Amino acid sequence: MSLFYRNCREVTRLILERENRALSVVERVAVRFHLGICLMCTRFTGQVKLMNRAMAQWKRYAEHDEHDGSGG
Repeated sequence: MSLFYRNCREVTRLILERENRALSVVERVAVRFHLGICLMCTRFTGQVKLMNRAMAQWKRYAEHDEHDGSGG
């Protein structure tokens, strides 16, 4: 088994973990290698990015409401 081989379960875990910590070089290479061959994990990565953007937008919207005084 290659040092850089990870299955889908391991890769999705790493994709989520990289939101909270920096991945090691080996982990980053393993994720990149896996994403090069796995359409489902590539789609999952896109979904995680979309959710992160949506949450950031929602936070800005909520902060704007608090400062605006409308309080929704």
